[in-house]
Amino acid sequence: MTMPRAVSDLPVLDFSSVEYRSAPFPVLSGWAQKWKIAQSERGVELLDYELCRNAIVDRNLGTGHPRLIELLGLPEGRPLEYKRNSISFHDRGDRRRDLRRPLTRLLSEEAAESFRPDIREVVTEIVDAIPTDRPVDLISSLCDRIPSAVYCHWVGAPMSDADFVARTSHTVQQVHTRDPRHTPAVVEAFETLIDYVDERIAARRRTLGEDLLSDLIRAEDAGQLNADDLRNWVIKLAEANTDNSSHQIAIAIIELASRPGIWTQLGTQPELVPRAVQEVMRYHPRTISTSREVLSETELDGVALPQGTPVFANVGATHWNAEYYSAPEVFDIDRTDEPLHLNFGGGVFSCIGRFIVTVEVEETIALLAERFPGLALEATGFAHSPMFTSVTQLLARLEPEDSQRRAMPSRYAAS
Repeated sequence: MTMPRAVSDLPVLDFSSVEYRSAPFPVLSGWAQKWKIAQSERGVELLDYELCRNAIVDRNLGTGHPRLIELLGLPEGRPLEYKRNSISFHDRGDRRRDLRRPLTRLLSEEAAESFRPDIREVVTEIVDAIPTDRPVDLISSLCDRIPSAVYCHWVGAPMSDADFVARTSHTVQQVHTRDPRHTPAVVEAFETLIDYVDERIAARRRTLGEDLLSDLIRAEDAGQLNADDLRNWVIKLAEANTDNSSHQIAIAIIELASRPGIWTQLGTQPELVPRAVQEVMRYHPRTISTSREVLSETELDGVALPQGTPVFANVGATHWNAEYYSAPEVFDIDRTDEPLHLNFGGGVFSCIGRFIVTVEVEETIALLAERFPGLALEATGFAHSPMFTSVTQLLARLEPEDSQRRAMPSRYAAS
C-alpha cells in the first residue's frame, strides 16, 4: 500500500516571480504540464481541471474566507460582524443553502434574461455620455459605471450614487490582497457601505417597487430571510458587484477589441457575442484561483491534507491545459465540445451573480462592437495576483470607423 505524500514533499510554486506577474497563464500552463498538485506560500495548489472542478464542489473543502479575514486582521466591529454572518463565512449545509435560495431564484439565468433590457438601457445611456473626439479612460467612464449603475437600479437608488458604489466596492475587495496594510481603508469603506445599505433598506420598506431590493424585502416578509440576512445580502451585492464586474468587462474589451477581425465579426454578427465572452473568460479569466480550506483530514491526489490546510483551485491553469482544451494558448471564439470555464465556481459555492455579470459583459461588447467598429486601444495594462486579473489601464478612442484599426500583439501567445 502506497503511503500518501506530505504537503512538504510537493513542488513549490513562486507566484511572486517576474515571469508569473507578467505572463501568468503560460506560467500556470507550464506548471500544470509538470504537476497536478503543488504548494506555495499560501497553501496547496491544484493545477488540473478535474482536480479543481472536484475541489470546488468537494464537501470536505469549506470556505477559505475566514482565514482570509484573519490574515487581514479585521478588528472587532460592524465590518467583522457582517463578514462573520454573511454567506462568505458559511460552509456547506442547511444554513448556506437557505441563505442562497432566495437570491438563486431572483438572480437565476431566467431572471438575468429578464434584466437584460434594463441592463442594455443602462449600458446605452453610459456609452452615449462618453466623448468620441479624444481618448478616454474606459475604466472610470464605462467599466466601473455599468455594474454600479445596475446596483443602483436594484436598490432603487439615484444614479448619482453609482460613483460611491464603485469606489466602495473596489476598496472593500482589497480583502483579497491578504495584506493587512489595506485593513484601515477596508474597515472605513465597510462602515460607510453598511450605513448606506441601512438607509436604502429603510427607504425601500416605506415604498416597495419593482426592483431587486423590494423583492428581497418581500422574501423577508415571507419568512425566507430574516432582517440581518436581508441586510447582509444587500451589502454583499454591493461588495462584490462593481469590482469583479468592472474588471471582467475591461478584460473583454481589451481581448476582443485588440483582435480587429473578431471585433468586426461581433459588430455585424451580435449572435456571436456570447461565445466570444465565454472564450474571454477561459483565455483571460478575472478569477485566477479560488480558495478552500480542509474541514477534516483528507487525501487528495495521493497527498495527505491535515485539517485547516488552505487549498487553491487554480482556474487559470485549468483553462490553459492542453489535456482539456485544444491549443489553449490560441484565442478561438469557435471552440466547441470543450469544458466550461471555472470562473464562477460551482455548486453551493458558485457565484450567485454569474448570470448578471455575463449579461453585463455581453451587452457592453455588443453595443461597442456595433457602434464603434474602429474602437482603438491607446493604452492597456494588467496586474495579476495569484487570485485575480485586474485591469490597471484602459485608454481607448471610440472610433465609428475602422480605417485606422490595427491589431495589438497578444500579451501571452499566438491568437
